[in-house]
Parts: sequence; structure tokens; C-alpha cells
Amino acid sequence: MAKRHENKAGSLESLFIRLEELVLANSGEDEFDEVFKLLIAKLFDERFGKGRFSTQLSEASTAQSINELLRLANREWPGVIDEPISKLTNEHLAVCVDAMSRHCIGNESLEVMDSFFEFMVSKSAKGAKGQYFTPRHVVELCVRMLKPKHNETVLDPACGSGGFLVHAFNYIRPKLNDKSVGKYCSEKLWGFDLDARAVRVAKALMILAGDGSANVIRLNSLMQPSAPSLIKVEDSSLTIEDICRARIKKHHGFDVILTNPPFAGEVRERHILEGYSVARGKARIERDVLFVERCLALLREGGRMAMVLPHNKFGGESFTFLRSWLLGKARILAVVGLGRNTFLPHTHQKASILFLQKNRKATKPPAEYNIFFSISERDGKNSKGQFVFHEKSLGSLWDTVDHDLNDIAVEFEAFCNKEGLGI
Repeated sequence: MAKRHENKAGSLESLFIRLEELVLANSGEDEFDEVFKLLIAKLFDERFGKGRFSTQLSEASTAQSINELLRLANREWPGVIDEPISKLTNEHLAVCVDAMSRHCIGNESLEVMDSFFEFMVSKSAKGAKGQYFTPRHVVELCVRMLKPKHNETVLDPACGSGGFLVHAFNYIRPKLNDKSVGKYCSEKLWGFDLDARAVRVAKALMILAGDGSANVIRLNSLMQPSAPSLIKVEDSSLTIEDICRARIKKHHGFDVILTNPPFAGEVRERHILEGYSVARGKARIERDVLFVERCLALLREGGRMAMVLPHNKFGGESFTFLRSWLLGKARILAVVGLGRNTFLPHTHQKASILFLQKNRKATKPPAEYNIFFSISERDGKNSKGQFVFHEKSLGSLWDTVDHDLNDIAVEFEAFCNKEGLGI
């Protein structure tokens, strides 16, 4: 018989494991959705001081109290939960509420909550779509190398659970006062994704960050204004450009793009392919290739981008056309090769990170220039996909995982200074 996990007060990790055990063991419902609803109800209760998230005199009254919290949370934060009612039985719900009531969600760091959501969403067969969550120390490397500024817009058009947005916010947060946090999140951070569950998670993380959830939107990022969508989403006619025209004054493209588009899958829909130069004359093409062109179109002149891509896009002969096309549109700043274990246990796919700056029309790019190349030799994971930690815990995942990415970031900064890139 499996040993029951102990739910330790003050240990959010132990709570997550215990809640999963409780939901899986008795409810028959989707463990992610039901645990996620409880987290949102608890967060709302803490944020607005309702004092309702606790076991009541009866199981029925406990369920009534939790469902009222879900209704209020859904009204305050639309689009975060799929439906504002728990599907757990009254008895089962009361047990989960009792386990959760001894913890304070709002006091936890974004990194803790991000890790939990990544764990839960990863259990929902995301890998089958080629959507592997980027390890957060790799995300942090991208942010540290591109150094987004407090007045710059940041976009992830394949945002998943919002990891790049969270780390961009954490990078900027020390430069903001308490009054400007919400304004920054609601004006500068933008995420889009087609996966409904991942979008709800990203919205929740933005709420934790500073209530910037309004800029996390479900749509097909590969759709362009000239092409009608055949995929049913919240509003199948919407494109990223439509959202930007409605919400951003004098928008001429995003300043920084940080993203890891889906690795797997091909696009065959002719109405999509016809809008892309890299797909010209092709009956099908890999999704990440289209994302390269799409992101360049969404980036302002002089804007910076970091994109995680499969290694074959950098060296494969069949993708020479993509590299040639890209060299005419942007200055390649850097290519960082990631270790073989980086995306384990989800896939053995080897990947690298492309860093670039979009060309300005008024400025002729240099005919020749230097590019920063680096290969990570310590990827922070073992052959089983488990994180390898330092002997002593030093705080954040970036500090506790045994990797060499900080050395790469430091060397890239020295390269930029030497080349006068102003990054």
C-alpha cells in the first residue's frame, strides 16, 4: 500500500502532493481543474479578506461557501477558471478545504506557484503536442541576456503557462514601486496561446504578479490579419494585431519577444501557409518555422527576440532556406546550445536558443558582424530529467540548480559591450 503523503503546515509542496492524492483517490474528476479551482478560491479569499475558505458547520455549508468564492473570483478574474463551481462531492470538498486552509497561498513566491502549475499542466499530456515547458533556469537565461526595460513591451506568442512573462516581471519588479506594478503588468506584458488550460494558468500567475491577467489571451498566434481562422477559439476571427490595435496606443510592434514555440507538428492549412514567405511553394511546414517569421513580424524595428528552437533549425541542411531568410531580416546576436537533458523527461530533443535584433529599415545592417556562440555543458538535469542541485540551497531555481548558464549570460554581456550593441 502506498504511503499517504503528510501535509505539513507551511510547506506548499506537501500541500500540492496531498491535494493531488485526495482528488485522484476519491473524486473521479479531473485533478488539475479541481485543484486549480481550490487554489483560485483560496487566493481570492486571501486577496479580498472574505474569510470563507474554511470548513463550516456542515459539509454542505462548506461547499456552499467555496462555490460562492468561485463565483466571486470568476466575476473579478474572468477567464481564469472554466466554470465557477466545484465538481467534488460535499464530503470530498470539505476534506480538501481542511487540508488547504492551513496554508497561505498569497505569501508564496511566483516561482513556487509557477513550479506547481507547470507540474500540474505537464500531467495533462502536453508533450503529445510538442509543447514542452521551458525549464525555468533556461527562461531566466533568456531574460537576463535580453534585459527587458520597465518601459518596454514584452510578448510571448506561445506563452503556455506564462513562464517567460513571470520571469520578465521578476526581472523588472525591483525597478517598480508598489503603485506601478499593476500598470506594468496590464500594459507591458502580453501572452497568447491556443491551449485553454495553459492560458488559465498564465492568467492566474499574472494575477499573483500584479493582476495583469487581461493581457493573456487565447487565440491562434499563427493567424495573420489577412487569413480567416478555421480553428474555433473564443473569437476565431481575432489576431494579435486586432488585440494590439484595440488596447495599445500607437503600437508599432513589441520591444522584446521571449518564446518557446511548439516543437512538433506541421501546418498544412493553405489559408495559413499562403501568408508566410518561408512557406512559399510548400504544401506543409513545421509550426516552429512559421513562428520564426511570425515573431519577426510582431517585433518592432530594433526589437530583440529570444526563441528556443530544435537544433535542426540551426544546422539542418533542409532548413538552409530559413536561415538565409532570417539573415536578411535581423542581426543574429547569439546562439546558445542547450544540453541533451534540458527537456527531459518530456523529450530527448536537443535545442538551442536564438537571440536576434530586428533590422531597422532606415539603417543598413553591416555586411559582416560577429555572433556570440556558446554551448551549455552543465544543463542542470540528469539523464532522468531530474534537476541537479547544488549541495546548499541558495534561494531561487536559478541559484539552486547546478548549471553554467550564468557564465554564459556574463560572457554575452561582455560580448555586447565589446561590440557596442547597447543591450
